[in-house]
Amino acid sequence: MDTPEQKYIKGFNHGYLIATHEPDLAKKIVANKNDHNEYFRGFVSGKQEHDLEKIRQRVKGVARNNTPAKEKNILKARGK
Repeated sequence: MDTPEQKYIKGFNHGYLIATHEPDLAKKIVANKNDHNEYFRGFVSGKQEHDLEKIRQRVKGVARNNTPAKEKNILKARGK
């Protein structure tokens, strides 16, 4: 029998994995709340972690694409 911590970890890993490969399914699973279940709490946390990592990657991409050097090149191309 798994401890509550082991159930949470399994849920977290499954939530992250399903959010990566089947995001619509992960959303549907999370919509069926079951806060008294450690596995479910872990699943929700895993999905949230995946979602946060996606946001962080987007922000990094935007920051990388808006570097001062690139902005200078854009201004040069516009003749300013």
